[in-house]
Amino acid sequence: MTDKRKKKTDHHPLNESEREELIRLREENRLLKMKVLYEKKLSALLLEEEAEARKRRRSF
Repeated sequence: MTDKRKKKTDHHPLNESEREELIRLREENRLLKMKVLYEKKLSALLLEEEAEARKRRRSF
């Protein structure tokens, strides 16, 4: 069984532009992950508020 995420053993040292791109991409990934988490939390909050509003309307 092989792991698709296994690192290659035949890699070469990064040049300066590759290193800069790697840093940029890592930062971009970090920001995108934060955005996804934020949007999930916001969605959950909105659904909760919506459910509470429906509950209040039914009680009147």
